[in-house]
Amino acid sequence: MLGILAVVPHAINQDEIRTTLSDQLSNALDRPVEIEQISLRLLPRPSVQLNGISAELGNPPRERLEIGRLHAGFSLLPLLQGKLEIQQLSLQDVELNPQVVDSIKQMFAGLEPRDGAAAMPFRLHSAGIRNLTWRTEQRTYGPFRLDARWDSGLKPAAIILQDTRHAIRLHASPEQEQWGFTLHSDKGMFPFELPVTLDQFTLTGLYDKQQIDFEQITLKGYDSRVQASGRLQWSDGWQLSLDTRTDSLALAPLLTALGRPSLPGRIAGECAIRLQGPAAERMHEQRTYDCRLDYLNQGQEAALTFESETESGRDRFTATAANLTLPVGPALHFRNSAFKGSLAGSQLQIHSGYIQAYAGELSVSGELDWGHGWQTRFNSRMEDVQLEPLLQVFEQRIISGGLTGQCQGTVQAQAISTLLEGMEMGCDFTISQGVVYETDLERAAQLIKLKDAPPAREQQTPFDRLSGRLTASRQHYRLEDLEITSSALAASGDIAINPARELKGEISVGLEKTGKVLSVPLVVAGTTDEPTFRPTKSSMAGAGAGTLILGPGIGTAVGAKIGEAVDNLTSIFKRKD
Repeated sequence: MLGILAVVPHAINQDEIRTTLSDQLSNALDRPVEIEQISLRLLPRPSVQLNGISAELGNPPRERLEIGRLHAGFSLLPLLQGKLEIQQLSLQDVELNPQVVDSIKQMFAGLEPRDGAAAMPFRLHSAGIRNLTWRTEQRTYGPFRLDARWDSGLKPAAIILQDTRHAIRLHASPEQEQWGFTLHSDKGMFPFELPVTLDQFTLTGLYDKQQIDFEQITLKGYDSRVQASGRLQWSDGWQLSLDTRTDSLALAPLLTALGRPSLPGRIAGECAIRLQGPAAERMHEQRTYDCRLDYLNQGQEAALTFESETESGRDRFTATAANLTLPVGPALHFRNSAFKGSLAGSQLQIHSGYIQAYAGELSVSGELDWGHGWQTRFNSRMEDVQLEPLLQVFEQRIISGGLTGQCQGTVQAQAISTLLEGMEMGCDFTISQGVVYETDLERAAQLIKLKDAPPAREQQTPFDRLSGRLTASRQHYRLEDLEITSSALAASGDIAINPARELKGEISVGLEKTGKVLSVPLVVAGTTDEPTFRPTKSSMAGAGAGTLILGPGIGTAVGAKIGEAVDNLTSIFKRKD
């Protein structure tokens, strides 16, 4: 009997069976199917093996399904009883892509489960695919190993998909009308596109005909951990809802991996994300974000919020920050801040915003466009911002006092690094109860030669009020209508500052001891770091004469004023010549 079973396969015309099977599969699928080779065996158990299977599922070349080998092992006893039971179905060297999968779905789109059972009059115990690959336009994933097990019926009792290195593992099993699944991945291996390489990824959920419930998503990597849950629906358009949370997200390694500028510190908190659109690739068209975060950097914790919703093609947002120190650039500290605006493409509008910092408040509104270079327009108002602690951030000690003012300006530049070069700005300002450091206007106005009488203390000019107008044009600055008043003096004048931070101008200073009736003109020179104030030559000459005739104090001031008048008169005659 065993000899007969061993000889029978060789007596059968297997090539004829191959041709017949190819024709039957082509008719059943309504697609051309080719089989290069067929092999039949009855010992040690009945089996059939097909090599070089290919099926044309559509016109484009990428819709061609190819299977290197198919092997089916049958149960002998049921076969002798006229029943077909496939104990093990194995496929090898199978490549899938999105086009092939879509074509297979279309072929069986109208097939009900009971129709599928009728079309497959046999029982399948287990099936597996070895060397399964998934190819997209960008890259190829795999090879994978797929194993499925059936208890009864058409639906598998369990499906396990894993890569050959066991870095990716998908386990799925039916739960009533749904499929429960767990996808686990580590070592940076993923069955779909991700812009980063994570150490570990775990997804647990339920799959239904028109939705996927993400019961738990866990991502680990870059010294961070993020968890999420949500739902993806496609019954009426496409909708994605995700609730994400993290107890520690390190910014620097993640941003570096994304090719973005690095930021120090960590983020903790939660975000709710909602996406909606008529198709999967258009879900970004309607989006909302609601984030509540804590930012920890160098032992300081800031509270951040961000809310955004798409409306008429623009993302309208509200952002707030409390106790925030800027992580890059100057370490400016904001006690509280809030902004409302909208974003569309490369156009950002700030409808209203304020920053409470340095005992005062700054309010701002404006527009920013970076589509073709950088262009911005802004309006701002300062209210009692204390300058001394603000300038300390820039390691400057120039002036103190409370700044109140209003500014308008525009900026145009090809790169963000050259923004200041294209700035046009005008500000009206008042500074109250402050000090101008590195400058002693009272002493300079007394016309004392500094080298003969060095100052006994640090040079400074206290004032009750300092006001004027600041204009800026391509790194050239002008202080116009400058007025300084205090109990010791009253001064006024204009000062220009060039891109090299060099000073040029003139200030007239009236001293309290002269009744502020007569003023002494001073030439302003030096730099913003080391300014100098010296009397004009005519003022010095007139002051000497006045001191001899009328004595110091009033005589000095009157003489300086006469010297200035003579100098002005001389310049008039020179112009006439």
